[in-house]
Amino acid sequence: MDRFARKELKHAPPTRPDGSSLHESPWRCDERSEAFANPFFSIHRDRVWNRHAQRHFDYGLVSFRNRAVGILPLQADGAVWLVGQHRYATGEFSWELPMGGVPPEMPLLDGAMKELKEETGLQAAHWELLLPRVHLSNSVTDEFGAVFLARELSEGEMAPEASEELWVITAPLEDAVAAALDGRITDSLTVAGLLAVAARAGDFGLAPPGGDGP
Repeated sequence: MDRFARKELKHAPPTRPDGSSLHESPWRCDERSEAFANPFFSIHRDRVWNRHAQRHFDYGLVSFRNRAVGILPLQADGAVWLVGQHRYATGEFSWELPMGGVPPEMPLLDGAMKELKEETGLQAAHWELLLPRVHLSNSVTDEFGAVFLARELSEGEMAPEASEELWVITAPLEDAVAAALDGRITDSLTVAGLLAVAARAGDFGLAPPGGDGP
């Protein structure tokens, strides 16, 4: 619960009816059944007790088998590489970082290198963990992802999956950040990665988006 060095508490929940500590999670799973499963995720139907409300709730949880990884390929001139594709779940075309799922037994960096090569043909001489842990929709899924920064890029042949129709572009960091802020880019890992690089632009010798110099 304590994740910040400095903070000012504005509100705290009242004492729970059962007297349990507020530092303990109020949620307890008493029953779980699997409603659906495929090679990528499973959907659980949970019967969950909440200590604050003092009653059970039916809770649906999407549990992913792999960890998500996004890669932000950054050129020396400040341009970023983005991948565009049609997403079935939203019915929309989406500009995103190169990304994919990494099995638990594979190191995240190895998975990032693999996804970058498959989706863009790029290889990178310099890698940096930009965002170590991002929950993508923590009200309904336990899925989390990480974002790597890839620099000193060299181009090669792509190797997309059979179902993937990919458009690959480069864009100035400032333009990509503007698109993330005004809703043209909506993928959460992509938005988080772009804003993280923008916040640290000076570390990479770049002008902050909207600024005048590094």
